[in-house]
Amino acid sequence: MKNFLRKLLNNPTPVAPEQSDAAPVSSQAQPALSIPATKAKREEIIKFIINGLKPYIDEKGHTIAGLRLYILCNNKEAEETLKVALCDDTPGMFQKDHLERKLVNNFIQLAGGWFFEHHLVTDKLPDYCITHGMMGLEVIRRGQDLFQQYSVARLQVLVGQTQFPEYELNPKQQLKFSIGRTQHPKLSTGKIHTNDIVFWAQDDAAFNATTGMANLHVSRNHAYILYNPQLDKFFLFPDKGGLPENGNKIRIYTADDKVKSLNVPGVSHELQHGDQIELGGAAVLVFMK
Repeated sequence: MKNFLRKLLNNPTPVAPEQSDAAPVSSQAQPALSIPATKAKREEIIKFIINGLKPYIDEKGHTIAGLRLYILCNNKEAEETLKVALCDDTPGMFQKDHLERKLVNNFIQLAGGWFFEHHLVTDKLPDYCITHGMMGLEVIRRGQDLFQQYSVARLQVLVGQTQFPEYELNPKQQLKFSIGRTQHPKLSTGKIHTNDIVFWAQDDAAFNATTGMANLHVSRNHAYILYNPQLDKFFLFPDKGGLPENGNKIRIYTADDKVKSLNVPGVSHELQHGDQIELGGAAVLVFMK
C-alpha cells in the first residue's frame, strides 16, 4: 500500500490536452456557391434595361410602347445561354414573367399592350441605342410604335387542296387570318366559324379525293395567323381545333432547319420567310414575306 501511495504522489494524473473549438480543416476545399449562368445573364439583362430606363422612372407623360434589346454575340455557347435567359422558345415569357414586374416596381410607365423584342447581332450595335458593353436598348415611346408601311406576306400551299393555291396576307385589309377545313364550318359549340385560308372538306363540291387527302387531317378551326402592327410581324397561333387535346397538331419546319410544335393555347411562333407550316401531320403551307 505504501508503495502504491508513493507512486500516486510522484505521478499525478496527466491533464487532458485542451480541445480546440476550430473545426478540422478538410483536405478538400468546398466549392463556392454561384448563380447559374443563365439566371445571372437574365438578371444582368434586366438590370441593364432598368438602368437604361432611369429617365422614364415615375414619368407619367412618357409612356413606353415597346423595347428592342440588341445583344452583340459571336459565340455559340453564349448564344445558347442568351436564348435560354430570354426564354426564346416561349415567346412573351421573358417580357411578362421576368421583365414587366421589375419595370412596374421601378415606376416605369408601360402602355397597354406594350411589346418587347430581342435581337442577337454579330457585327455592331445600332447607333440609335442606349448602350452598355455588349448590349443596346431602343426605347419606343407611345405614338412612335406603329409602322407607316405594313408588310404584306403570302401563304403558298405545298400539300393539300385549298380554295386558292396562294393567299395574300395584307394587314391593311385585316389583321387575323384563320386556317381550317371548309369556309364556314359549324363548330361543336354551334357557332359558325369563318376561315380565310380554306382547305376543302370532303362534302364540298370542289373537293378532289386525289389532291385533297391531306385535308382530312385539318381541323375546322385549326390555326390562325395574327399580324402585330407594333412589330410589323406575323405570328402563328394554334386554334382550338388544332390542339393535341382535340387529336390534332401543328408543326413548323423553320427556314434554319429547326422543328417546332405549337401545342399550348396562346403560345405563338413568329413566322419567318421560308417557314413551312404542317397541319395535322399532312397538309403543308409555306410562309413568304
